[in-house]
Amino acid sequence: MSHADTTELLDAPTGGRGGDGGAARAVLPAPAPAPAVGRTSGQRLAALDGLRFAAALSVALFHFIGQKPSTVVRIWGRPYQDVFPEAHAYFAYGRLGVDLFFLISGFVICMSAWGRTPRAFFVSRVTRLYPMYWIAIGVSACVVYTLGFPFVRRPVWDLLANLTMLQKPLGAGNLDPVYWTLWPELCFYLAFAVLVWKGLTHRRVVVFCGMWTVAVALARASDIPLLPLLVNPPSAPYFIAGMAFYLMHRFHPTPLLWGIVGMSWLLALHFLLAPDGGRNSWAAWAPWRGWLILLVTVFFLLVGAIALGWTSRIRSRWLTVAGTLTFPLYLLHDVVGVAVLHHYRDRVAPWTLVAVTIGGLVVLSYLAHRFVERPLATRMRRWLTSADFGLSAPTRRP
Repeated sequence: MSHADTTELLDAPTGGRGGDGGAARAVLPAPAPAPAVGRTSGQRLAALDGLRFAAALSVALFHFIGQKPSTVVRIWGRPYQDVFPEAHAYFAYGRLGVDLFFLISGFVICMSAWGRTPRAFFVSRVTRLYPMYWIAIGVSACVVYTLGFPFVRRPVWDLLANLTMLQKPLGAGNLDPVYWTLWPELCFYLAFAVLVWKGLTHRRVVVFCGMWTVAVALARASDIPLLPLLVNPPSAPYFIAGMAFYLMHRFHPTPLLWGIVGMSWLLALHFLLAPDGGRNSWAAWAPWRGWLILLVTVFFLLVGAIALGWTSRIRSRWLTVAGTLTFPLYLLHDVVGVAVLHHYRDRVAPWTLVAVTIGGLVVLSYLAHRFVERPLATRMRRWLTSADFGLSAPTRRP
């Protein structure tokens, strides 16, 4: 996928513009509200929906066409030179779609949380993530434990850990490799929940971006193993830049916000380009670094254009529908899609098989979202909204 809402792979209404509280103006003046940019409050940013659907699609095509040579052989039964001799090198860049996910996630989470109570923020995140995630685990488990090869059958304790979405700190393997993006997303949500609890203001979000940036720079130099696990240095710059872009969208762009974006861009490139940066395994994929710089820069420019309102006239309903399918498509495409490709690889032409598989996954994502995820999320939302979150003991039974 935060990959992932790969997350974020997440939905949220577009927040309207407005000022901050007096406390924010007393320390770090919040820019005066600008004329409305983009859609009015309560409407979605269609361009943002379309962009994250494109990111999900690029990740899916990477997994089907552009993976490392040994994985291509594992899926297709022959080297990529015999299957996608020219296209493989281009679709290998689809793995960067996850970075675009994280950039969008920082924007969307900040947008969706503005003006919400901590309880509402918690309910919205839990009901947005877990229902579809549990559906995906059920589907993936059926495929993996039924078919086996080319998948890795995890022990049952790993499966149980995956159900919690905490498999990363528990040291368990991911049932589906795409689940790795969910841990950075969760860490972002937990840290951002503190801001929501204190009350979101321009000043607090800016300070949060600054503190997280410092933590990213210090995480690897520290002797605290827990710090890199929580800070997620290779992914964090994208979340930080996304939050700064949302502040530009809600208020005026300022030199301070552009500074945060610029610093995040530099850090993102550092972790992507450095031999030991952690974002890319150069032993498996070693493209020309200039293309990586260009693509990451384009990601930042696209989200920046949305933040500044340059895409406000894009109002396609189909883009909004595509946005709702992003998370299901991201979670379902890998195991289900690879199983289809592996099974029919010798019966159908490769390009035809990939096209039909992508189309089928989009339909499956819609059905899962419309008829399973949405009803389940609605019931969870009602239950959590009416639940007592207090720590006092409930009334004793008679």
